[in-house]
Amino acid sequence: MTNKKQKRVLSVKMFSSFEEENRAEHRRLATLTPNQRLKEFAILQERVWGTRWTEDRIVKIASIEKVTW
Repeated sequence: MTNKKQKRVLSVKMFSSFEEENRAEHRRLATLTPNQRLKEFAILQERVWGTRWTEDRIVKIASIEKVTW
């Protein structure tokens, strides 16, 4: 098994408006596979929450309230 590093290709694009940037981003997202989308989502979540977003579990609590009306 060989461990080859993939070469990253970085580019900078300048847009004349937010609308043009949004259209380009939607085109880019449309080309991603579901696995690529999930990987990108995980990267964004980790940037916001750090590693806690996968380690801390949310405690689910349900409550029921009966009303007479």
